[in-house]
Amino acid sequence: MLSRHRLMLAINHKEPDHVPLAFDWGGRGFFKDRSWRDQFERVKRELKLGLDPILTLQYVPTNECPAMPTFGWNLRPDVKVKFWREPSVAGEEYAVLFKEYHTEKGVLRQVVRQTPDWPHGDFIPLWDDFNLPRSRAREYLIKKMDDLEAFESLFNEPTEKELRHFLDKAEYVKRFADKYGLLVRSTYKDIKMTDAAVWSLGIENMICMIFRNPDLVHRLLDILLERSLKILNQILEADIVDVITYEGWSESFFPPKQYEAFIVPRLKKLIEMAHRSGKKVYYAPRNPPYDFFRFFKEIGVDIFGGCDPVHGNKDLLRIKQMVRDEVCLWGGVDSTTTLGMGTKRQIEDEVTEAIRILGPGGGFILSAFDSLDAHTPWSNIEHMIKVWRKKGRYPINLELR
Repeated sequence: MLSRHRLMLAINHKEPDHVPLAFDWGGRGFFKDRSWRDQFERVKRELKLGLDPILTLQYVPTNECPAMPTFGWNLRPDVKVKFWREPSVAGEEYAVLFKEYHTEKGVLRQVVRQTPDWPHGDFIPLWDDFNLPRSRAREYLIKKMDDLEAFESLFNEPTEKELRHFLDKAEYVKRFADKYGLLVRSTYKDIKMTDAAVWSLGIENMICMIFRNPDLVHRLLDILLERSLKILNQILEADIVDVITYEGWSESFFPPKQYEAFIVPRLKKLIEMAHRSGKKVYYAPRNPPYDFFRFFKEIGVDIFGGCDPVHGNKDLLRIKQMVRDEVCLWGGVDSTTTLGMGTKRQIEDEVTEAIRILGPGGGFILSAFDSLDAHTPWSNIEHMIKVWRKKGRYPINLELR
């Protein structure tokens, strides 16, 4: 059975020949001791291991920093960006970095402390997790309603050259996927809504504003949604991907009532657009409350990526009972504690429980959530694969221990 067929059967809540195992390699660009040049070499080597590798298709990289192609959000050519560094600022222990975006609608400014663990030199990315901590951030990009006009005027439409490059890349991915029977997924880097809002406002500010200044948050999310829908439309027109990825990690910060008001209607629009083109949607908010799962079913989430029994502190059986045969579950093993530091016995127990609980009836893709990193011991990854090979075949033995 081809890997794509196996994965699609699982996503559609049917039992393939065995539980699929699909890793997200994250920052780990190697197996035991040999790195790969690109994802095409990676998937060939995964196939030799009997895994179910996934190809990704990324949209246009940002023109803000060509060396860091992390988003498909291009700055308009008339946006002027200014950087400067002040090595000594009153009351500050570290040097301070400044960045201004001068748009036709106004100026936006970011200011961060250049702490020893700051990874970007004298550069401040538009959006980045390192911008978030209040101990590092002096000023976030958006501070008031008036900033939203300037924010909206930051972004440009893709050029014809960029679109041609994307379509050429998409065609190559398609040929490779067809040749090896692989599933193709869009990357988490392209479609951004709430995560981008949090990077622009700050986490604490965002949570306060949904109560104190909800109009600002609604307007910001609408701007980001409109842009995301345009990017999604371009991805869908290429007709290469099988699964659309939308992470929305920071959406778990919302209380259920505010999640329903701010996130659900907008996420529904993204999902409906994907479904009209016959695509599945992978959604991975970080450790969402159990209350959220009823919304996942209502708005048509196809795959929930985030079944983490350790850091997610989730009861896998409870999740399985809540979503039944409506949402495919992706994960089941914790990547940081269990694979990163666990014993062989702990790994075996966690893999076994995930297969026993989530495997029967399909609707389950085994993975280490959320990704494998450079420091994850290869011996532990190898042991997870060994246990999966032994216990992951259908029909699942419900008495597995």
